[in-house]
Amino acid sequence: MRKSHIILAVFIAVVALCPFFLGGRFTYHIAILIGIKALLALSLHLMLRIGQLSLVQAGFMGMGAYASALLTQDVGFPFLLGLASAIVIPAAIAYLIGTVILKVRGVHFALLTFVMGEAIVLIFVEFVFPFGGNNGLMSIPAPSIFGLPLHSRESFYVFVLVIVGIALLVLRGMLHGQPGRILDGLDKNEPLVQSLGIDALGWRRFVFVVSAGIAGASGSLYAHYMSYISPEAFNVTATINALVMNVVGGVAAIAGPIIGAIILVPLPELFRSAITYQQLLYGVSLLLLMLFLPQGLTGLLRRKK
Repeated sequence: MRKSHIILAVFIAVVALCPFFLGGRFTYHIAILIGIKALLALSLHLMLRIGQLSLVQAGFMGMGAYASALLTQDVGFPFLLGLASAIVIPAAIAYLIGTVILKVRGVHFALLTFVMGEAIVLIFVEFVFPFGGNNGLMSIPAPSIFGLPLHSRESFYVFVLVIVGIALLVLRGMLHGQPGRILDGLDKNEPLVQSLGIDALGWRRFVFVVSAGIAGASGSLYAHYMSYISPEAFNVTATINALVMNVVGGVAAIAGPIIGAIILVPLPELFRSAITYQQLLYGVSLLLLMLFLPQGLTGLLRRKK
C-alpha cells in the first residue's frame, strides 16, 4: 500500500471517530450529513472515473428517498427492506435507460442526464399523490434494525458509517485489479478496450447501475434521518455539490469524495457567524482550493510522496 493511501486512510478513520470523543448532538448531526453526502459524491465518482459526468445522481437519490419513505410509511416495510428497495429501484431504472443514454458521450451526456434529473424532480412536484407535491413527505418512520430502533444520533451515525464502508469496498473492488483496468480504459482509450473483445457499453451500464444504487442508498438514509423530504432537496444543485466534493477531494482517488465531504459539509457552519457574507466566503474558499489544488487534496499527497 502506498504511503499516501495509508495517510488518507488514517485521516478518514480519525475523522470518523471524532464524534465519539467530541460528543454533542450537533457534532453527530454534521457527521451524519457528511456520511450521507459522501455516499452521493461516491456515486458520482464512479461515473467520473469512466469519463462521464452524470447530473442525474441527485435524482436517483430522490428516488431512493421517496421509495424508502413510502414503502416504510404506507406499506409497512421494515427499514432494511426499504433501504434495499431504495438501492434496487434506482439501479433498475438506470439499467433500463442505460443502454440508450450511455451511447451518448461528453457534454451531450451531461445535458441529457441534467434533463433526466430535472424530470424526476418535476414528477415529485406534480404528483401530489403519492409524493406530496412541493410539500413533500412528513413523519417518515425512524429507522430500526431487527426491532432495534436507531433513535439516537450516535446509533444512526454508526449505521451510516457501515453503509459508507460497504460502498467504499464496492468501489475498491470495481476500481482495482482487472475491473479497474477496464474502467480506466473506458476513460482513456475505449476503442482499445473494444478491440480486446470487451463489451464497453455493458461495462459503462454496469457502472451506471451501481452508481444509481449508491445514490439511492444515500436517499434512504437522508429520508429516515431527516424524517421529512421535499423535491428541492434532490435538484441538480445537490449533484453539483457532489461534483465539487470530488474536485476538492480529488477525482483520481477513491478517498477524494470522502475528503471533499469532510471539508465542504461543515464549511458553511464555519461562516455562520458572518451570515451576510456566508455564500461569498464559501465561494471564495472553494475558488482558492481549486486554484491552488487543481488535483484536489489527495493530489497534494501524491505530489509529496
